[in-house]
Amino acid sequence: MDLIEKTNNLAELEMLCRRCALCPLAGTRQNVVFGQGSGETGIFMLGEAPGAKEDQLGQPFVGRAGDVLNLALGRAGLDRDQVFITGSVKCRPPRNRNPHRDEIAACRAYLDRQLKLLASRVVVCMGLVAVQNLLSIKPRLADIRGKLFDGPSCRLLPTYHPAAVLRGSAPMEALVEDFRLAAFEAGLTR
Repeated sequence: MDLIEKTNNLAELEMLCRRCALCPLAGTRQNVVFGQGSGETGIFMLGEAPGAKEDQLGQPFVGRAGDVLNLALGRAGLDRDQVFITGSVKCRPPRNRNPHRDEIAACRAYLDRQLKLLASRVVVCMGLVAVQNLLSIKPRLADIRGKLFDGPSCRLLPTYHPAAVLRGSAPMEALVEDFRLAAFEAGLTR
C-alpha cells in the first residue's frame, strides 16, 4: 500500500495496478481495467466493475453500456476523452456479478490514489456499487440520484449506471441531466 500512496503519476500507478494480486479477482482476469481519459475537465466517472468486453480489451465501458455512456456524454456536451473513467474494482468479477466488499476494499487504495492524482472537481458515481463505495451509505439510488454530496476534496454526484438505461430501468434523459450537472459543477458550463 505504501508504494501506491507514493506514486506520482497515473502511469506509475497503472503499472502497480497491473501487477496487483490483493484479491482473488487477479487470478481470473484477462486484463486490469485501470481507467481511461484525461480528467482535465475535472470530471471523474466511477462505475462498478469491468464486464467481459472490458476485461478482454483492458478498457472501461467499451460494451453496450459504453455506447450508452458515450451517447449520454455527447448529449450533455461532453466527449469521452474529456473525462476520466474507471471502476470501483479494476478486475472483472466472475459471471459479471457485483464485486464483493473485500474486492472493493482491495482496490480502494488504487481508486483513492487516482482521485488524488487527478484532483477532479466532481466524481460521478454510476450505479449503487460506486455510490456505496464512496458515500458509505445504502440508499435507493432513485432517492439520491442527481443530488450533490460533499466528498473529501470534490463533489460526489450519484446517478444511474448506463446499463440501467439499457435494461429500461432508468431513463436516458436522467443520465444526460446528471452529466450536464457534472459539467456545470466542473466549471465547464454556466
